[in-house]
Amino acid sequence: MKRNLNGKRKIDCNSGVQANVGFDFQRNTCIYVFLENFHRLKNQDYFIMLEHYDDIVFGFLNSSGELSQVTTYQAKKSASVWTTNQVYEIIQKICNSGIEMINDNANKSADYYQSHHFITNNTIALDYQCSIEAKKKKIYVNETNESIAYSLLNTDCQNALKRGNSLIKFDNEQIDQFNNLNFTYIDLGRNTKTQLELLTGKFKTIFGSSIIDHTAARDTLIFHLKEIESTYNQGDLPRFSDTNKRLESKKIENILNVLTTKKMALEFCRKKAEKICEELSVNVFDAMSFELNFENSLDEFKDLRQGEHQKIIRFIENNKNIFSNFTNDIHCIKELHNLFLKEQNSTLNSLQLKASISAGYFLILNQK
Repeated sequence: MKRNLNGKRKIDCNSGVQANVGFDFQRNTCIYVFLENFHRLKNQDYFIMLEHYDDIVFGFLNSSGELSQVTTYQAKKSASVWTTNQVYEIIQKICNSGIEMINDNANKSADYYQSHHFITNNTIALDYQCSIEAKKKKIYVNETNESIAYSLLNTDCQNALKRGNSLIKFDNEQIDQFNNLNFTYIDLGRNTKTQLELLTGKFKTIFGSSIIDHTAARDTLIFHLKEIESTYNQGDLPRFSDTNKRLESKKIENILNVLTTKKMALEFCRKKAEKICEELSVNVFDAMSFELNFENSLDEFKDLRQGEHQKIIRFIENNKNIFSNFTNDIHCIKELHNLFLKEQNSTLNSLQLKASISAGYFLILNQK
């Protein structure tokens, strides 16, 4: 068994980062698992890691900030059925990672536990010698039996897996990890295009009309996952404490809030644009572009490099106390616009400024 100079089992924790161009399947599997479990995840404090201990890691924290649970996924796509001989090597990698996670010095709760999945988009066929009928049998994991825990396999199948083969043998420390092991089938296509189409559909199923563009939502999450995926494990060693490798639940919540807030903001604009334009003296020609400038402003506020829009959103944030002086959105926006002209200047043209202040007003008003 490979070990490093400190006597620890060697897990190749940066090779995936170096070859991340070919790991769309792992990333897409992560999003699939996230969406499948979204209603349970959204009320928890958790983080996601990619290419860190395993392909996919979900870590869960308790109310004291202690690590209470880790669920990992070794994600592999295949064009053919997985045989037991092929699975041995994957089990070995999962067990080695599981051991290293136990040894991680992260602050863990008293009831901390781990769950590890070999997850794939093709059938897993676990064959074994049946001791009762004296013949070979197989247990299949596929679309009709999507997940099965090692602990629920019959004794003959369990023993066959523990024995390994002529190339791979398991020691007692690795076998101790078997009870955390699960075999899982995922109904995810074999090419990136079909995977992405499926994920767009799942976003639509989960979020419905609360998000305008489900493809954009999917791509936004992919972007943030790519950031942590391409970050190297420091010192070539994975650690739960490596925040650069973690996509935290609070950040995911903010991402989703931005997406759902934009939907509400555009509805606000469509409903009140005519009255805003009338109150701010926007002529009929410019009024046709007001909604487009309003929507563009929503995107610019998210980009810290957009100095003019950052100045506007800070101005509204600093003057939100005046909101309580108004019972009418339109009048409040007009006051903010007049106050801005008195105290500030902007390189935005008149229409862009009016649309930007209107969009900024909505965002600050609806801050959580």
